Amino acid sequence: MNYSWGVLHAGLQSVLDTALDAVIVMAEDGTIHGWNSVAEKVFGWSEAEVVGRQLSDVIIPDQHRAAHEGGRVHFLRTGEGPVLNRRIEVSALRRSDEEFPAELSVTCTEQFGSRLFVGFLRDISERVALAERQQRALQESDHRVKNMLTVVSAIAQQTARSAPDLTTFQEKFNGRLQSLARAHQLLVGKASSEVALTALVEQVLAEDVAGGRARFSGPELLLKPGQVLGLSMILHELYTNAVKYGALCGDEGSLVLDWSLDGGTVVMNWAEAGPPCEADVPSSGFGHRMIAMSVKSDLCGTVERDFSRDGLRVTLRFPIGG
Repeated sequence: MNYSWGVLHAGLQSVLDTALDAVIVMAEDGTIHGWNSVAEKVFGWSEAEVVGRQLSDVIIPDQHRAAHEGGRVHFLRTGEGPVLNRRIEVSALRRSDEEFPAELSVTCTEQFGSRLFVGFLRDISERVALAERQQRALQESDHRVKNMLTVVSAIAQQTARSAPDLTTFQEKFNGRLQSLARAHQLLVGKASSEVALTALVEQVLAEDVAGGRARFSGPELLLKPGQVLGLSMILHELYTNAVKYGALCGDEGSLVLDWSLDGGTVVMNWAEAGPPCEADVPSSGFGHRMIAMSVKSDLCGTVERDFSRDGLRVTLRFPIGG
């Protein structure tokens, strides 16, 4: 690189040419005296456009320029420079006026003749963005865990109240807990927090779908985490009741689950075909109350039930995306 004010010392020129980071050389008066090819890519300015200009006017955001100039003057007067020989994070400015986070280290040297400040700068936008995503993921995970514990506690209390004995409590509670665990597993390790509705339905009905007694159909829709957990519990209760009391308790019964999108509303139809095993299928109790509560609180929707001779019919309506 050739500069109008002369040729840089060969040793410093070697640093500029071979460094992997952006290297910026500033003179005592705050003007740029060195600018390597990496700096050109990072900031969008060519070497010829910036040499001789004030550094603060080129790469330092407006709100930090006064502090930069004050620090430079303070060092020249006292020899004290709090940012020298340290690795710090700063905001830098591209030619496009875009601010970005950068890692910066600055040294002061006189071995090339006059006193110069040599800065090594690295764009850490991706690293900062990754850290922010990880922090959001941790916060979301913490929120999910707390919500899950609250749900588990409520399920345990309500199941205990409605169960006539310990064996019944264990059976019902374990089933509901496993349903929650399976729904939570769909959310774990995903880059996106959304889950396909077909994946959730297939998980709940897998055994009878494979056996040919159940089938489902509908457009591919994505559910939010709260919807996944709520709908999983709802479908688990419906399926458990169908196996114990409803159409699936016998060999000849069947189940059809389908859904469609009406504007921004999901319309889901649960239709059992076949006589129930018990004449009086339970139409109340914690399971039914939980379905009503989950539809309202988790899905922000409505539920309609029809206990007919041909089998139970349930229609759920809820907004997609919650």
